[in-house]
Amino acid sequence: RGSTDARDVMLGRVAVLVAAAAAQSAPKPHIISILQDDLGYADSGVHNTAAVAWSGNITALAKEGIVLLNHYTHWHCSPTRRSFLSGRLPIHHGEQLSSNGGDDIDLRMSWVSDKLASAGYSCHWFGKMHTGFRSMNHLGHNHGFKTNVGSLQTGGAYSGPGHDTRWQDLHPIWTDSQFTNKPQQCSWSVEERAKYGPPRTAAAATCDPSTWHNNSVAPSGKAIKFDDVNTAGDCCAACGATSGCSHWVFQPNTSGNCHIKSGTVKIGPSPSPGSTAGTNTGPPAPPAPPTAPTSATCTNEYSTDLWGQLAVQAADQHNLSTDGQLYIHLCFEAVHTPYDKAPGDPTGNVYHGMLWRADWFIGQLVDKLKAKEMYDNTLIVYSADNGGTVDGINFPLRGEKHSNWEGGMRTVAFVSGGLIPTNLRGTSNSVTMHIVDWYATFSYLAGVSGKDDPPTPPLPVTNPSDQARAAAGLLNVYGEGSFPAVDGVNVWPMLLDPSSHAIDSAHPQLVLSKEVLIAGKWKLLVSQPHFKSQNNGWKSLDGQWRLPNASETVPCMQQDLAPSASSLPVPASVNLRPCLFDIRADPGEHVDVAEANMDVVAQLWATLNQSIAYQRDCNGWSYSGGGKIPGPTQGDGNTTSCSPAAKIGFCNSDCANAKWKSYGKADGPICDVPNCTSTVF
Repeated sequence: RGSTDARDVMLGRVAVLVAAAAAQSAPKPHIISILQDDLGYADSGVHNTAAVAWSGNITALAKEGIVLLNHYTHWHCSPTRRSFLSGRLPIHHGEQLSSNGGDDIDLRMSWVSDKLASAGYSCHWFGKMHTGFRSMNHLGHNHGFKTNVGSLQTGGAYSGPGHDTRWQDLHPIWTDSQFTNKPQQCSWSVEERAKYGPPRTAAAATCDPSTWHNNSVAPSGKAIKFDDVNTAGDCCAACGATSGCSHWVFQPNTSGNCHIKSGTVKIGPSPSPGSTAGTNTGPPAPPAPPTAPTSATCTNEYSTDLWGQLAVQAADQHNLSTDGQLYIHLCFEAVHTPYDKAPGDPTGNVYHGMLWRADWFIGQLVDKLKAKEMYDNTLIVYSADNGGTVDGINFPLRGEKHSNWEGGMRTVAFVSGGLIPTNLRGTSNSVTMHIVDWYATFSYLAGVSGKDDPPTPPLPVTNPSDQARAAAGLLNVYGEGSFPAVDGVNVWPMLLDPSSHAIDSAHPQLVLSKEVLIAGKWKLLVSQPHFKSQNNGWKSLDGQWRLPNASETVPCMQQDLAPSASSLPVPASVNLRPCLFDIRADPGEHVDVAEANMDVVAQLWATLNQSIAYQRDCNGWSYSGGGKIPGPTQGDGNTTSCSPAAKIGFCNSDCANAKWKSYGKADGPICDVPNCTSTVF
């Protein structure tokens, strides 16, 4: 038996090597990344079977892919989004929310979209942005995105004129006359959207034997799966219940007698009698949707519908012959507050309905990729931007958004699509990963380098004196010519061959925030963020909070000192110590094991402090003295920035605001704005 086991392991690793080699020689994949705003760990069917009813397409993708059990982000929005684009951890661009005037992503850094565009990808970014736009050079359209339509800020009202500023490429859009290439179904009435945009579900096929082809086969298309059924009718029904099935073949007296297939349908005579073939006719087609009225206000469309329609449209309009590979970055506002009821919501619960609406458009996007025969060479990455809050549920994790608990930072995430090898579909992966890793992973799949190093390295911080000066904001470790390098790791080998990788293969030590370090099974948690307030308990699946009992009331429930007091992670009282959790044995963070492992605490705390000495927050959120620390000198001598003045361009707020107000509201970049470069503010 031992030799058989060894042979199986060897054959499995050979298969992985073959798959890896094939991936390198195969065409570059299409890539879809989806960020769901404020989605709780248990809010979808990925980790909660009760939620499948309003997240059927998300759940199906997870079950057809690899669920990432230890995928981390920051504890709130903007740092996560900047990390994804830049490949840098939040400590290397700041833990603050981005304002429009923020210069948070150093303009010397290449974005993931820059990398993909350099490899020939057609890149599109739809939805929430919220990454800081002091300069026109911070806009996605100037970083490889062919099209970039979305909200500069959180999003505001989902529909109507109360939404935050929506932007298309290089200008705001407040009226339809400013909005080019609008989706056809933009601004349907609620009744029209309910009628023509029903929930996408696996429909039962119209299995009428008069439409079948007896003694026939269908050698065309690609196999989705092979089922064992009793009759041709059962095979027809199985096709109708399978996402993507276009036709089926029933071959009795064989193993896997029901062939479920997708793609081009060509049915011909069978060399042996008894086979039956048919197509997935499905239920009767709905009536043709109406043309969007000319008076429609697309810019005021319900945000989920607008971003989802644009993503489907980008896939539909993609020309495989001339446009290279497709990359879509789809960032829903849902399920962030305000809780605005989704059009056609069938759930009876506003929060669930908001996710249902996003789920429906995800299904439409998948259908479009399959219809264009792109899906088999597509990678889909899905993640929340942080943990859930308000109506969100992170069970069984502790805490929520705005906290350093697992419920704030460990997110629901998976990879899916036709690119996932069949032997890995329906599996999970336990390697510790971070959203920064998709920068290096996408670069690898596109055939370009995932590195983006500064021309000169930062200054070393090797002694306590330097560390203290860095903590006080007196040591500019990056100077005028350096900036943080990429922190992300190519996790594709770990996804393809999880059995050959340890849980810390991607990140032996991972700094999640200035108060949190993960190393293997250990999580050092110094304190909670000095931002808003935190719920330190656990929220059950029925939505009820349980507060910590006496043994669960631990020092790291206290908030950190104010950022102006110290940039290093310091408990709120000098008499407190960090907590230590074994998050593999105790993912709910019930038992603080620091007292029994003070050697581990000392080692990880020293490592965290050393890492934080290299943090970067050029807008002053984490430092005293108005934030005049790491960042190149600006022309006015006062403004704090991460980018050199030459990259930001001339700044003229009066001129820029007048320009944007002519579109509808004085809101947008103020630097390097066309026709506004005559003076410096």
